[in-house]
This record gives sequence, C-alpha cells and structure tokens, in this order.
Amino acid sequence: MLRSILSRHGRVYDFAYDSDTAEKIAQELLTLRGSWDWALVKIGASAADEVKRSTELIRPKIGVITNIGEAHLAVHGTIEKIMHNKAQLLKGLEPGGWAVLNRDNEYVKALGEGNLTATRFFGLSELADYFAANITPLGPEGTAFTVHRKNNVSLRLHMPIYSLGDVYNALAAIAVADGLGVPDEIIADSLEHDFLLPEGRGRLYRMHDLMLFDDTYDATPQSLIKSTVCLMQCKEVARRLILVLGDMTELGVQTDYYQKMIGHYLAGMPIDLVVLCGRHAHSTAEAMRSGRQQAAAIMEFPLVSQAIEYLLNEIRPGDAVMVEGGADQDLSAVVRALRRAFEKAPQTV
Repeated sequence: MLRSILSRHGRVYDFAYDSDTAEKIAQELLTLRGSWDWALVKIGASAADEVKRSTELIRPKIGVITNIGEAHLAVHGTIEKIMHNKAQLLKGLEPGGWAVLNRDNEYVKALGEGNLTATRFFGLSELADYFAANITPLGPEGTAFTVHRKNNVSLRLHMPIYSLGDVYNALAAIAVADGLGVPDEIIADSLEHDFLLPEGRGRLYRMHDLMLFDDTYDATPQSLIKSTVCLMQCKEVARRLILVLGDMTELGVQTDYYQKMIGHYLAGMPIDLVVLCGRHAHSTAEAMRSGRQQAAAIMEFPLVSQAIEYLLNEIRPGDAVMVEGGADQDLSAVVRALRRAFEKAPQTV
C-alpha cells in the first residue's frame, strides 16, 4: 500500500520481499544503483536478534509495527520474546526518526508507551491518531471505511481489500504518507485505484462465478480468523463457502494445542466445506467434529496434491473459496490449479 502511495510522489526503491534478513538486505544494498527518495524494507523477526542486526545496517527513519502475535513462536518461544525482538526496530531508528504502531495490539501498544521516539498510533479506537470508522464490508467488491486523523480532515475510501487486517494496514500506510507530506488526493487515489493485494496476501480472483481468495503466504491463528471473516462476507452472494487450510506454521511446541483450538473455532463457523491439508489435519478435523452442531463436510488430506485432486472435482461455479496456507506447504499450488481449471478470462480484484 505504501509503495502505491509513494510511487505517485517520488522515486521508491522496494526491497525484494524475501530480503528480510540482515544478510539479504546487505546483498541487495550492494546492487543498489541510482537515486531514490524512499526505500521500503521488510525486516523479518524469524531469528533471534534479526531485527537488531537489520536495523543497525539500514538505520531507518520510520519504523512500522503492525502486529505482534503467534508467528515465530517456534524460534522465540514466547510472545514476550517476540515483542523484545521487534522492539529493536524502535531502538535502532535514526536520530529524529519516528514510529507508526498499532494501538489495538496490546504488545505493540506497550512498545509505544515505553518508547521515547515520536509515535503515531493507528487502530479502531478514537484514542488513536489515525482510526477507521464506518467500516462497510462489501463482499467481493471490497471494503469502504472512513479514516479519521487528528488535526486533519477525514478520508472516505473504498478499497479492493477484504479483511479488517488490511484496513489496519491501510491506516499504517496513511500514517506514514501523512508524515511524509503526501497530499490527500494522492493518498486516496493511489489506494483506491493503484493498489492490488499481493499474491498470497488475500488477493481475490474472480473467474466465471467462482470467487477464489489467495491467503497462502502463511497460516497463523490470527490470519485464520481474518480469512474466515473475509469468507463470511461472501455468504450472501456465494453458492457455498469453502475453506482450504494448511497446517499452522512456526508455533513450535504449541502447534498441537493451536491446531485443536482452530478446530474448535471452525466448528462454530457457518462454512459449508472445510478441506484440511497437512500432518496436523486429523487433529484439527477431530476437534471440529467434537464441537460441530450442524451438518457440514470436513475433508482431510496429508498431501497438497490429494487436496487439489479432490477440489478440482468438488468445486462448482458460484462457490467462494478461501485458501489459507502455511510456510511448510505449498498451498499456492491449490490456487494455481484452480485458476488453471476455472479462468478463461481472468479478472483480479
């Protein structure tokens, strides 16, 4: 989102998405040529002190933290240790730098409250510097919402996004652009007309009455909740709601607990068909069956290829399908297979 905005207001260098470690950032810096107004860098937290090392290398002016949750538990062990790791971003900002933080996440909020750096908070509360209100989910047509800003006029936006998580991301991008002096008309127009969700990050493909959501970048309990809520928004226009779910990733010793927990969560959701894939599929399926109150199909497969074969025979026009994947499996293969089978004149939204 921020790239869409800033590219209308100057020259933006966007580091490769997988350049999220100090080593990869350094390698890309060695190839950097030309002059740029801004550089966008994703700093990973998948290893101890990774954020510290990366931040010391690039010394960013602005640090954005959108979330602290279960991702990376396998490496860090506790959310508190993940929080400590991400705090290194704020400590490593250049003098005069500033932070943009999610006020609605208790861990991120705590970082901001203990931070001496100038901070802009975003969220859904009026206490935030940037907050969203009048959020209107429009199913496959996206989401409309109003952005309120302290000491500035409000913006009403209609974006091709389908989850509350992406509303938060839009707030963060607007907070950064605002601080860099980007005019409101550029912010609004670029978000509404230039921005497209990345592959694997909730992008919607609409193909001959089939709605296919691709959220295969990762699978965590938080991302699953986001994805199921997104799927629910299509209930009024879809023939059936279908969820394809891979194993949760990077949860470490708590993997089995979370796999069962999401099974109990899904048992209460009005989804017509749940297709589970991976080593932990049976654990999640058993948890679903133990709490399921209504008749719904639950299928489980150890291999992605088996799930693809089943889905190609099962899915029909009019269905809405959410594919939620994890790093340990290539659930994007499901998306590719369904696109090959159903699209003749592809339309992405």
